[in-house]
Amino acid sequence: MKDWTQGYIADLDYDYNFFAELAPIQIAFNLLDAQLLPPTLEQFNYCELGCGQGFTTNVLAAANPQGKFWGIDFNPSHIATAQQLAKAAQLTNIQFSDHSFSELVAVETPKFDFIVLHGIYSWVNPENRQAILQFIRQRLNVGGAVYISYNALPGWCSLMPLRELMLQSTAGSPDSTLEKVEKGLAFARNLQDLKAKYFLAHPTIGQDLADMEEESRIYLAHEYFNQNSQPFYHSEIVEHLAAAKLTFATSADLDDQFYNLALDEKQLQFLEEIPNRSLQETIRDFFFNSRFRRDLFVKGGIKLTPLEQIEWISKMRFVLLASPDEIRYEVQLAGRSIQLDPGIYTPLIVALGDHPQTLRNMMKQPDLARMGFASLFQALKILITLGYVAPALSADGGNDRAETIANFNMAVLQRARFGLETPILASPITGSGVEVSRTEQLFLLALSRGVDPVSFTWTILEVQGEKLIKADQVLESPEENQVELKQQFEEFERVRLPLLKRLGIV
Repeated sequence: MKDWTQGYIADLDYDYNFFAELAPIQIAFNLLDAQLLPPTLEQFNYCELGCGQGFTTNVLAAANPQGKFWGIDFNPSHIATAQQLAKAAQLTNIQFSDHSFSELVAVETPKFDFIVLHGIYSWVNPENRQAILQFIRQRLNVGGAVYISYNALPGWCSLMPLRELMLQSTAGSPDSTLEKVEKGLAFARNLQDLKAKYFLAHPTIGQDLADMEEESRIYLAHEYFNQNSQPFYHSEIVEHLAAAKLTFATSADLDDQFYNLALDEKQLQFLEEIPNRSLQETIRDFFFNSRFRRDLFVKGGIKLTPLEQIEWISKMRFVLLASPDEIRYEVQLAGRSIQLDPGIYTPLIVALGDHPQTLRNMMKQPDLARMGFASLFQALKILITLGYVAPALSADGGNDRAETIANFNMAVLQRARFGLETPILASPITGSGVEVSRTEQLFLLALSRGVDPVSFTWTILEVQGEKLIKADQVLESPEENQVELKQQFEEFERVRLPLLKRLGIV
Protein backbone atom coordinates (compact mmCIF):
# COMPACT_ATOMS: atom_id res chain seq x y z
CA MET A 1 0.00 0.00 0.00
CA LYS A 2 1.39 3.40 -0.99
CA ASP A 3 2.49 5.58 1.93
CA TRP A 4 -0.23 8.22 2.32
CA THR A 5 2.31 10.79 3.56
CA GLN A 6 4.15 10.79 0.19
CA GLY A 7 7.36 11.78 1.93
CA TYR A 8 5.80 14.54 4.01
CA ILE A 9 6.21 14.65 7.79
CA ALA A 10 3.10 13.29 9.51
CA ASP A 11 4.32 12.41 13.00
CA LEU A 12 4.62 16.07 14.00
CA ASP A 13 1.72 18.52 13.69
CA TYR A 14 2.53 21.92 12.26
CA ASP A 15 2.64 25.03 14.46
CA TYR A 16 -0.41 27.20 15.01
CA ASN A 17 0.32 30.10 12.71
CA PHE A 18 -1.50 33.09 11.34
CA PHE A 19 -0.43 34.74 8.08
CA ALA A 20 -2.05 38.15 7.61
CA GLU A 21 -1.00 38.31 3.96
CA LEU A 22 -3.53 35.53 3.22
CA ALA A 23 -6.47 37.73 4.25
CA PRO A 24 -8.83 38.58 1.35
CA ILE A 25 -8.73 42.29 2.28
CA GLN A 26 -4.92 42.30 2.11
CA ILE A 27 -4.88 40.49 -1.24
CA ALA A 28 -7.48 42.94 -2.59
CA PHE A 29 -5.46 45.93 -1.40
CA ASN A 30 -2.24 44.63 -2.97
CA LEU A 31 -4.00 44.03 -6.28
CA LEU A 32 -5.53 47.52 -6.27
CA ASP A 33 -2.11 48.92 -5.51
CA ALA A 34 -0.85 47.06 -8.60
CA GLN A 35 -3.65 48.72 -10.61
CA LEU A 36 -5.61 45.45 -10.95
CA LEU A 37 -9.28 44.82 -10.16
CA PRO A 38 -9.51 42.39 -7.20
CA PRO A 39 -12.25 39.82 -6.57
CA THR A 40 -15.21 41.27 -4.70
CA LEU A 41 -15.17 41.13 -0.92
CA GLU A 42 -18.96 41.33 -0.64
CA GLN A 43 -19.45 37.61 -1.30
CA PHE A 44 -16.71 35.15 -2.25
CA ASN A 45 -15.36 31.60 -2.03
CA TYR A 46 -11.92 31.07 -0.53
CA CYS A 47 -9.69 27.98 -0.38
CA GLU A 48 -6.44 27.40 1.49
CA LEU A 49 -4.39 24.45 0.24
CA GLY A 50 -2.17 22.91 2.89
CA CYS A 51 -3.92 24.77 5.70
CA GLY A 52 -2.06 22.96 8.51
CA GLN A 53 -3.92 23.36 11.80
CA GLY A 54 -6.40 25.59 9.97
CA PHE A 55 -5.89 28.52 12.32
CA THR A 56 -5.46 31.16 9.61
CA THR A 57 -8.51 29.85 7.75
CA ASN A 58 -10.60 29.84 10.93
CA VAL A 59 -9.59 33.41 11.81
CA LEU A 60 -10.43 34.64 8.33
CA ALA A 61 -13.77 32.79 8.26
CA ALA A 62 -14.75 34.41 11.56
CA ALA A 63 -13.72 37.86 10.34
CA ASN A 64 -15.45 37.44 6.95
CA PRO A 65 -18.86 35.76 7.42
CA GLN A 66 -19.80 37.01 3.95
CA GLY A 67 -17.30 34.49 2.50
CA LYS A 68 -17.35 30.70 2.23
CA PHE A 69 -14.07 29.08 3.29
CA TRP A 70 -12.46 25.73 2.57
CA GLY A 71 -9.34 24.43 4.30
CA ILE A 72 -7.51 21.46 2.76
CA ASP A 73 -4.73 19.47 4.42
CA PHE A 74 -3.91 15.80 3.90
CA ASN A 75 -3.05 15.30 7.60
CA PRO A 76 -6.21 14.15 9.44
CA SER A 77 -4.75 15.28 12.77
CA HIS A 78 -4.53 18.84 11.42
CA ILE A 79 -8.08 18.73 10.10
CA ALA A 80 -9.50 17.33 13.35
CA THR A 81 -7.90 20.22 15.26
CA ALA A 82 -9.17 22.77 12.73
CA GLN A 83 -12.71 21.38 12.91
CA GLN A 84 -12.62 21.41 16.71
CA LEU A 85 -11.90 25.15 16.79
CA ALA A 86 -14.50 25.89 14.09
CA LYS A 87 -17.12 24.02 16.11
CA ALA A 88 -16.18 25.76 19.36
CA ALA A 89 -16.39 29.10 17.54
CA GLN A 90 -19.79 28.19 15.99
CA LEU A 91 -18.54 28.97 12.50
CA THR A 92 -20.97 27.94 9.79
CA ASN A 93 -19.12 29.30 6.74
CA ILE A 94 -16.11 26.97 6.81
CA GLN A 95 -15.43 23.44 5.67
CA PHE A 96 -12.28 21.36 6.18
CA SER A 97 -11.13 18.31 4.23
CA ASP A 98 -8.24 15.86 4.65
CA HIS A 99 -8.00 15.04 0.93
CA SER A 100 -4.57 14.90 -0.64
CA PHE A 101 -3.92 17.22 -3.59
CA SER A 102 -4.10 14.28 -6.01
CA GLU A 103 -7.52 13.32 -4.56
CA LEU A 104 -8.79 16.88 -4.46
CA VAL A 105 -9.22 17.28 -8.21
CA ALA A 106 -12.00 14.67 -8.06
CA VAL A 107 -13.75 16.24 -5.05
CA GLU A 108 -16.82 18.37 -5.70
CA THR A 109 -16.09 21.92 -4.56
CA PRO A 110 -17.35 25.33 -5.61
CA LYS A 111 -15.27 27.55 -7.83
CA PHE A 112 -13.10 29.89 -5.81
CA ASP A 113 -12.33 33.59 -5.99
CA PHE A 114 -9.25 33.18 -3.78
CA ILE A 115 -6.90 30.18 -3.65
CA VAL A 116 -3.93 30.48 -1.31
CA LEU A 117 -1.01 28.19 -0.47
CA HIS A 118 1.75 29.20 1.92
CA GLY A 119 5.09 27.41 1.51
CA ILE A 120 3.45 24.16 0.41
CA TYR A 121 4.55 24.33 -3.23
CA SER A 122 8.20 23.92 -2.20
CA TRP A 123 7.49 21.02 0.16
CA VAL A 124 5.61 18.56 -2.06
CA ASN A 125 6.73 16.26 -4.86
CA PRO A 126 6.31 17.04 -8.59
CA GLU A 127 3.14 14.92 -8.84
CA ASN A 128 1.46 16.95 -6.11
CA ARG A 129 2.59 20.21 -7.70
CA GLN A 130 0.90 19.11 -10.91
CA ALA A 131 -2.25 18.27 -8.94
CA ILE A 132 -2.18 21.74 -7.37
CA LEU A 133 -1.88 23.36 -10.79
CA GLN A 134 -4.72 21.22 -12.14
CA PHE A 135 -6.93 22.18 -9.19
CA ILE A 136 -6.20 25.88 -9.71
CA ARG A 137 -6.83 25.55 -13.44
CA GLN A 138 -10.23 23.90 -12.83
CA ARG A 139 -11.48 25.65 -9.72
CA LEU A 140 -10.32 29.29 -9.84
CA ASN A 141 -12.93 31.71 -11.12
CA VAL A 142 -12.05 34.06 -13.95
CA GLY A 143 -10.95 37.25 -12.23
CA GLY A 144 -9.82 35.22 -9.22
CA ALA A 145 -6.52 35.56 -7.36
CA VAL A 146 -3.91 33.09 -6.19
CA TYR A 147 -1.45 33.71 -3.35
CA ILE A 148 1.58 31.43 -3.51
CA SER A 149 4.69 31.55 -1.35
CA TYR A 150 7.75 29.38 -1.88
CA ASN A 151 11.41 28.89 -1.08
CA ALA A 152 13.27 31.01 -3.58
CA LEU A 153 16.49 30.93 -5.55
CA PRO A 154 19.22 32.04 -5.53
CA GLY A 155 19.00 32.49 -1.74
CA TRP A 156 18.38 28.80 -1.05
CA CYS A 157 21.44 27.66 -3.03
CA SER A 158 23.73 27.68 0.00
CA LEU A 159 21.08 26.13 2.27
CA MET A 160 20.33 23.10 0.12
CA PRO A 161 23.58 21.25 1.04
CA LEU A 162 22.96 22.00 4.74
CA ARG A 163 19.46 20.53 4.48
CA GLU A 164 20.81 17.46 2.70
CA LEU A 165 23.53 17.07 5.34
CA MET A 166 21.01 17.02 8.19
CA LEU A 167 18.63 14.78 6.26
CA GLN A 168 21.24 12.17 5.29
CA SER A 169 22.87 12.10 8.72
CA THR A 170 19.55 10.99 10.26
CA ALA A 171 18.25 8.82 7.40
CA GLY A 172 17.06 5.36 8.39
CA SER A 173 16.94 6.26 12.08
CA PRO A 174 13.95 5.04 14.11
CA ASP A 175 14.00 8.37 15.98
CA SER A 176 11.04 10.70 15.96
CA THR A 177 11.23 13.71 13.68
CA LEU A 178 11.93 16.01 16.63
CA GLU A 179 14.85 13.80 17.66
CA LYS A 180 16.13 13.86 14.09
CA VAL A 181 16.06 17.65 14.12
CA GLU A 182 18.27 17.80 17.22
CA LYS A 183 20.66 15.16 15.91
CA GLY A 184 20.81 16.79 12.48
CA LEU A 185 21.68 20.16 14.01
CA ALA A 186 24.34 18.55 16.23
CA PHE A 187 25.87 16.74 13.24
CA ALA A 188 26.06 19.98 11.24
CA ARG A 189 27.62 21.85 14.19
CA ASN A 190 30.23 19.10 14.55
CA LEU A 191 31.15 19.39 10.88
CA GLN A 192 31.41 23.16 11.26
CA ASP A 193 33.71 22.77 14.28
CA LEU A 194 35.91 20.45 12.19
CA LYS A 195 36.28 23.33 9.71
CA ALA A 196 34.71 21.58 6.73
CA LYS A 197 35.39 23.70 3.65
CA TYR A 198 31.66 23.98 2.91
CA PHE A 199 31.29 26.21 5.97
CA LEU A 200 34.46 28.14 5.12
CA ALA A 201 33.34 28.70 1.52
CA HIS A 202 29.85 29.82 2.63
CA PRO A 203 30.42 32.03 5.70
CA THR A 204 26.72 32.93 5.95
CA ILE A 205 25.87 29.28 6.71
CA GLY A 206 27.41 29.57 10.16
CA GLN A 207 24.95 32.32 11.01
CA ASP A 208 22.13 30.31 9.45
CA LEU A 209 22.99 27.38 11.69
CA ALA A 210 23.09 29.68 14.73
CA ASP A 211 19.70 31.10 13.75
CA MET A 212 18.28 27.58 13.47
CA GLU A 213 19.19 26.95 17.09
CA GLU A 214 16.69 29.67 18.06
CA GLU A 215 13.92 28.48 15.74
CA SER A 216 10.88 26.38 16.60
CA ARG A 217 11.82 22.73 16.20
CA ILE A 218 8.46 22.08 14.61
CA TYR A 219 9.19 24.70 11.94
CA LEU A 220 12.66 23.22 11.31
CA ALA A 221 11.20 19.74 10.95
CA HIS A 222 8.77 20.80 8.24
CA GLU A 223 11.24 23.09 6.49
CA TYR A 224 14.28 20.80 6.41
CA PHE A 225 13.23 17.19 7.06
CA ASN A 226 10.58 16.46 4.45
CA GLN A 227 11.76 14.13 1.72
CA ASN A 228 10.73 16.72 -0.85
CA SER A 229 12.13 20.22 -0.85
CA GLN A 230 12.42 22.31 -3.99
CA PRO A 231 13.25 26.03 -4.16
CA PHE A 232 12.33 27.91 -7.32
CA TYR A 233 13.33 30.92 -9.32
CA HIS A 234 10.47 33.38 -9.68
CA SER A 235 10.54 32.87 -13.44
CA GLU A 236 9.91 29.14 -12.92
CA ILE A 237 6.81 29.84 -10.83
CA VAL A 238 5.55 32.22 -13.52
CA GLU A 239 5.99 29.46 -16.10
CA HIS A 240 4.25 26.85 -13.92
CA LEU A 241 1.21 29.02 -13.21
CA ALA A 242 0.93 30.11 -16.83
CA ALA A 243 -0.21 26.54 -17.49
CA ALA A 244 -3.21 27.28 -15.24
CA LYS A 245 -3.91 30.50 -17.23
CA LEU A 246 -2.51 32.74 -14.48
CA THR A 247 -0.33 35.81 -14.84
CA PHE A 248 1.89 37.39 -12.21
CA ALA A 249 0.27 40.43 -10.58
CA THR A 250 2.55 41.69 -7.81
CA SER A 251 4.41 40.72 -4.69
CA ALA A 252 2.24 39.97 -1.65
CA ASP A 253 4.91 41.71 0.44
CA LEU A 254 4.01 45.38 0.34
CA ASP A 255 7.44 46.32 1.64
CA ASP A 256 8.98 44.90 -1.57
CA GLN A 257 7.94 48.20 -3.14
CA PHE A 258 10.49 50.01 -1.04
CA TYR A 259 13.43 47.88 -2.13
CA ASN A 260 14.75 50.87 -4.12
CA LEU A 261 15.83 52.33 -0.78
CA ALA A 262 18.36 49.51 -0.52
CA LEU A 263 19.69 49.77 -4.09
CA ASP A 264 21.97 52.37 -5.60
CA GLU A 265 21.25 54.28 -8.81
CA LYS A 266 23.23 51.92 -11.06
CA GLN A 267 21.41 48.89 -9.67
CA LEU A 268 18.02 50.55 -10.14
CA GLN A 269 18.87 51.58 -13.68
CA PHE A 270 20.02 48.04 -14.48
CA LEU A 271 16.67 46.65 -13.32
CA GLU A 272 14.63 49.27 -15.13
CA GLU A 273 16.33 48.45 -18.43
CA ILE A 274 15.19 44.80 -18.30
CA PRO A 275 12.02 44.70 -20.45
CA ASN A 276 10.83 41.26 -19.36
CA ARG A 277 9.04 41.54 -16.02
CA SER A 278 9.60 37.91 -15.04
CA LEU A 279 13.33 38.25 -15.63
CA GLN A 280 13.32 41.61 -13.82
CA GLU A 281 11.80 40.04 -10.70
CA THR A 282 14.26 37.14 -10.88
CA ILE A 283 17.25 39.49 -11.21
CA ARG A 284 15.90 41.47 -8.29
CA ASP A 285 16.09 38.25 -6.27
CA PHE A 286 19.77 38.02 -7.25
CA PHE A 287 20.35 41.54 -5.90
CA PHE A 288 18.82 40.55 -2.56
CA ASN A 289 19.75 36.84 -2.56
CA SER A 290 16.06 36.15 -1.88
CA ARG A 291 15.24 32.95 0.01
CA PHE A 292 11.48 33.25 0.17
CA ARG A 293 8.88 34.90 -2.02
CA ARG A 294 5.20 35.68 -1.62
CA ASP A 295 3.55 36.30 -4.98
CA LEU A 296 0.07 37.12 -6.22
CA PHE A 297 -1.26 35.82 -9.55
CA VAL A 298 -4.56 36.54 -11.29
CA LYS A 299 -6.70 34.73 -13.82
CA GLY A 300 -7.84 37.20 -16.45
CA GLY A 301 -6.84 40.24 -14.41
CA ILE A 302 -8.48 43.53 -15.41
CA LYS A 303 -6.08 46.45 -15.57
CA LEU A 304 -7.50 49.64 -14.05
CA THR A 305 -6.86 53.06 -15.46
CA PRO A 306 -5.13 55.47 -13.06
CA LEU A 307 -8.43 57.25 -12.41
CA GLU A 308 -10.24 53.96 -11.78
CA GLN A 309 -7.51 52.92 -9.36
CA ILE A 310 -7.86 56.20 -7.45
CA GLU A 311 -11.64 55.74 -7.31
CA TRP A 312 -11.35 52.22 -5.88
CA ILE A 313 -8.64 53.06 -3.37
CA SER A 314 -10.37 56.26 -2.27
CA LYS A 315 -13.40 54.22 -1.15
CA MET A 316 -11.30 51.80 0.92
CA ARG A 317 -11.13 52.29 4.68
CA PHE A 318 -7.95 52.21 6.75
CA VAL A 319 -7.50 51.68 10.48
CA LEU A 320 -4.78 52.38 13.01
CA LEU A 321 -3.28 49.23 14.56
CA ALA A 322 -1.38 51.02 17.32
CA SER A 323 -2.03 53.75 19.83
CA PRO A 324 -0.72 57.10 18.52
CA ASP A 325 1.80 57.39 21.37
CA GLU A 326 3.29 54.00 20.42
CA ILE A 327 4.19 55.10 16.90
CA ARG A 328 7.86 55.85 16.31
CA TYR A 329 8.99 58.27 13.62
CA GLU A 330 12.51 56.88 13.30
CA VAL A 331 11.98 53.49 11.68
CA GLN A 332 13.66 50.72 9.73
CA LEU A 333 12.44 50.33 6.17
CA ALA A 334 14.06 48.03 3.60
CA GLY A 335 17.03 47.61 5.92
CA ARG A 336 17.62 51.34 6.27
CA SER A 337 16.91 53.79 9.06
CA ILE A 338 14.61 56.58 7.91
CA GLN A 339 12.86 59.47 9.63
CA LEU A 340 9.13 59.89 9.01
CA ASP A 341 8.18 63.52 8.40
CA PRO A 342 5.93 64.64 11.29
CA GLY A 343 4.34 67.20 8.99
CA ILE A 344 2.98 64.34 6.89
CA TYR A 345 2.50 61.52 9.34
CA THR A 346 1.17 63.30 12.43
CA PRO A 347 -2.04 64.61 10.79
CA LEU A 348 -2.50 61.23 9.10
CA ILE A 349 -2.21 59.37 12.42
CA VAL A 350 -4.51 61.88 14.12
CA ALA A 351 -7.11 61.39 11.36
CA LEU A 352 -7.06 57.63 11.94
CA GLY A 353 -6.93 57.88 15.73
CA ASP A 354 -10.60 57.43 16.60
CA HIS A 355 -12.09 55.16 13.93
CA PRO A 356 -11.46 53.78 10.43
CA GLN A 357 -11.44 56.35 7.65
CA THR A 358 -11.68 56.16 3.89
CA LEU A 359 -8.94 57.84 1.92
CA ARG A 360 -11.62 60.08 0.41
CA ASN A 361 -12.69 61.35 3.84
CA MET A 362 -9.10 61.93 4.90
CA MET A 363 -8.51 63.98 1.76
CA LYS A 364 -11.25 66.39 2.95
CA GLN A 365 -9.10 67.45 5.89
CA PRO A 366 -7.02 70.55 5.05
CA ASP A 367 -3.72 69.23 6.42
CA LEU A 368 -4.04 66.05 4.36
CA ALA A 369 -5.63 67.56 1.25
CA ARG A 370 -2.50 69.67 0.73
CA MET A 371 -0.45 66.48 0.40
CA GLY A 372 -2.32 65.22 -2.66
CA PHE A 373 -3.53 61.69 -3.31
CA ALA A 374 -0.20 60.17 -4.39
CA SER A 375 1.77 61.41 -1.37
CA LEU A 376 -0.97 60.49 1.10
CA PHE A 377 -1.32 57.00 -0.36
CA GLN A 378 2.44 56.48 -0.26
CA ALA A 379 2.49 57.49 3.40
CA LEU A 380 -0.34 55.04 4.13
CA LYS A 381 1.57 52.23 2.42
CA ILE A 382 4.63 52.93 4.52
CA LEU A 383 2.52 52.83 7.71
CA ILE A 384 1.00 49.54 6.53
CA THR A 385 4.46 48.11 5.88
CA LEU A 386 5.54 49.16 9.38
CA GLY A 387 2.49 47.46 10.93
CA TYR A 388 0.93 50.70 12.19
CA VAL A 389 -2.04 50.74 9.76
CA ALA A 390 -4.13 48.11 7.96
CA PRO A 391 -6.73 48.24 5.19
CA ALA A 392 -10.21 47.80 6.65
CA LEU A 393 -13.45 46.26 5.45
CA SER A 394 -16.49 48.32 4.53
CA ALA A 395 -18.78 49.34 7.38
CA ASP A 396 -21.56 47.35 5.66
CA GLY A 397 -21.99 43.98 7.33
CA GLY A 398 -20.18 45.09 10.46
CA ASN A 399 -22.88 43.76 12.80
CA ASP A 400 -22.73 40.28 11.25
CA ARG A 401 -18.94 40.27 11.54
CA ALA A 402 -19.10 41.40 15.17
CA GLU A 403 -21.37 38.46 16.05
CA THR A 404 -19.22 35.76 14.48
CA ILE A 405 -16.06 37.30 15.85
CA ALA A 406 -17.41 37.42 19.40
CA ASN A 407 -17.95 33.65 19.29
CA PHE A 408 -14.58 32.96 17.69
CA ASN A 409 -12.57 35.18 20.03
CA MET A 410 -14.25 33.67 23.09
CA ALA A 411 -13.28 30.20 21.83
CA VAL A 412 -9.66 31.34 21.52
CA LEU A 413 -9.73 32.98 24.97
CA GLN A 414 -10.96 29.73 26.46
CA ARG A 415 -8.02 27.91 24.88
CA ALA A 416 -5.59 30.37 26.49
CA ARG A 417 -6.38 28.81 29.88
CA PHE A 418 -4.68 25.60 28.76
CA GLY A 419 -1.48 27.15 27.46
CA LEU A 420 -2.25 26.74 23.76
CA GLU A 421 -0.27 29.29 21.78
CA THR A 422 -2.80 30.97 19.50
CA PRO A 423 -1.83 34.62 20.02
CA ILE A 424 -4.27 36.03 17.46
CA LEU A 425 -7.81 37.35 17.81
CA ALA A 426 -10.08 38.25 14.91
CA SER A 427 -11.15 41.81 14.08
CA PRO A 428 -14.41 42.73 12.34
CA ILE A 429 -12.75 45.98 11.24
CA THR A 430 -9.64 44.59 9.51
CA GLY A 431 -11.28 41.35 8.33
CA SER A 432 -8.13 39.69 9.59
CA GLY A 433 -6.28 38.80 12.79
CA VAL A 434 -4.54 40.98 15.36
CA GLU A 435 -1.75 39.78 17.62
CA VAL A 436 -2.88 39.46 21.25
CA SER A 437 -0.52 37.66 23.60
CA ARG A 438 -1.62 34.81 25.84
CA THR A 439 -1.32 37.00 28.96
CA GLU A 440 -3.49 39.65 27.31
CA GLN A 441 -5.99 36.96 26.34
CA LEU A 442 -6.18 35.81 29.96
CA PHE A 443 -6.77 39.43 31.03
CA LEU A 444 -9.64 39.65 28.52
CA LEU A 445 -11.11 36.36 29.70
CA ALA A 446 -11.01 37.58 33.31
CA LEU A 447 -12.73 40.85 32.34
CA SER A 448 -15.44 38.93 30.48
CA ARG A 449 -16.10 36.95 33.67
CA GLY A 450 -16.04 39.99 35.93
CA VAL A 451 -13.13 38.73 38.05
CA ASP A 452 -9.79 40.27 39.03
CA PRO A 453 -7.46 39.86 35.99
CA VAL A 454 -4.25 39.66 38.03
CA SER A 455 -5.30 36.93 40.47
CA PHE A 456 -7.18 35.05 37.70
CA THR A 457 -4.13 35.02 35.41
CA TRP A 458 -1.66 34.12 38.16
CA THR A 459 -3.83 31.23 39.35
CA ILE A 460 -3.76 29.72 35.85
CA LEU A 461 -0.03 30.25 35.39
CA GLU A 462 0.81 28.91 38.84
CA VAL A 463 -1.23 25.72 38.37
CA GLN A 464 0.63 25.09 35.10
CA GLY A 465 4.03 25.73 36.68
CA GLU A 466 4.69 28.86 34.64
CA LYS A 467 6.49 31.99 35.82
CA LEU A 468 7.07 35.42 34.34
CA ILE A 469 10.41 36.71 33.14
CA LYS A 470 11.53 40.29 33.76
CA ALA A 471 14.85 41.72 32.63
CA ASP A 472 15.95 38.20 31.59
CA GLN A 473 15.35 36.94 35.14
CA VAL A 474 12.74 34.37 36.13
CA LEU A 475 10.47 35.73 38.87
CA GLU A 476 10.43 32.98 41.48
CA SER A 477 7.99 34.04 44.21
CA PRO A 478 4.21 34.35 43.79
CA GLU A 479 4.45 37.92 45.10
CA GLU A 480 6.97 38.95 42.44
CA ASN A 481 4.87 37.40 39.70
CA GLN A 482 1.69 39.12 40.86
CA VAL A 483 3.42 42.50 41.11
CA GLU A 484 4.66 42.09 37.54
CA LEU A 485 1.22 40.96 36.35
CA LYS A 486 -0.35 43.99 38.02
CA GLN A 487 2.03 46.31 36.16
CA GLN A 488 1.35 44.49 32.89
CA PHE A 489 -2.41 44.74 33.37
CA GLU A 490 -2.24 48.47 34.15
CA GLU A 491 -0.30 49.01 30.91
CA PHE A 492 -2.73 46.76 29.05
CA GLU A 493 -5.73 48.66 30.41
CA ARG A 494 -4.17 52.00 29.50
CA VAL A 495 -2.84 51.23 26.01
CA ARG A 496 -3.97 47.94 24.56
CA LEU A 497 -7.57 47.62 25.75
CA PRO A 498 -8.77 50.87 24.10
CA LEU A 499 -7.08 49.77 20.88
CA LEU A 500 -8.69 46.33 20.96
CA LYS A 501 -12.06 48.00 21.49
CA ARG A 502 -11.48 50.29 18.49
CA LEU A 503 -10.66 47.22 16.40
CA GLY A 504 -13.92 45.55 17.49
CA ILE A 505 -12.07 42.66 19.12
CA VAL A 506 -13.75 43.24 22.50
